[in-house]
Amino acid sequence: MDLGVSGANFVLVGGTTGIGFAAAEQLAADGAHVALLARDEDRARARAARLADEHGVRAVGIGVDAAATGDGMARAVEQAAASLGPLRGLAVTAGPMKQQGPFLEHADDSWDWYYQMILMATVRSCRAVIPHLQRNGGGTIVTTAAYSVRAPKVLIPPYNALKAAVLTLSKILAKTHGADGIRVNTVCPGLFDTEVNDFIRAQRAAEYGVPLQDAIYTHLSSNPDWNMRVALGRGGRPTEAGELIAFLLGERAAYLTGAAINIDGGTDF
Repeated sequence: MDLGVSGANFVLVGGTTGIGFAAAEQLAADGAHVALLARDEDRARARAARLADEHGVRAVGIGVDAAATGDGMARAVEQAAASLGPLRGLAVTAGPMKQQGPFLEHADDSWDWYYQMILMATVRSCRAVIPHLQRNGGGTIVTTAAYSVRAPKVLIPPYNALKAAVLTLSKILAKTHGADGIRVNTVCPGLFDTEVNDFIRAQRAAEYGVPLQDAIYTHLSSNPDWNMRVALGRGGRPTEAGELIAFLLGERAAYLTGAAINIDGGTDF
């Protein structure tokens, strides 16, 4: 299906790994030009070059820390527009997990880290891109929350709370900028098995006596602290969420805004 993104220019924050890069690949495969923004500039440039070579599109990798205060994100977005041309959309897929543990184990530094990495990274990205979309006659934004905003996990209270804030922010932006022709939607992924799990995959496979591809799902579904039982019996693949993000950024989703879309394989809790 033609997503309606061919020839358009998109910024992807956190677009060098996992779901973010999968979205960038889908956009590029459909003829869109992409700017990959990430803290690791070398990887951003390498992955942008790969997309350009494989799909014949313009692609640029830009190093920026969306969690840092200052005007770094605004300058990175200006660089993206200068390299690609008028911007048509943004996807914010960054939002990692760090310290895990129950509420009383999370001191201020943990909350501050999640606040900057999840909420403020999204705020800065949207704040930098929206003026471009207004000048260009509209566009699309996709933010990333988590399925657990509806089913919180007790071991990641800051993560859940700040992902819920992203969801609320996104609805506000949809209502604020609909008149500008800007659509804003949120994807809420469940258990996705991305390369961030590679460091522990072999250990989990040996622990549970399962193949490597089943190791992460087996651990998270068996562990009572996580209890992530999924109807489809597996973790999601990055391409599956990447395709959804690309669809939401495209013209096929032209009447969809302010939505929160679970993509969790039918997770129970």
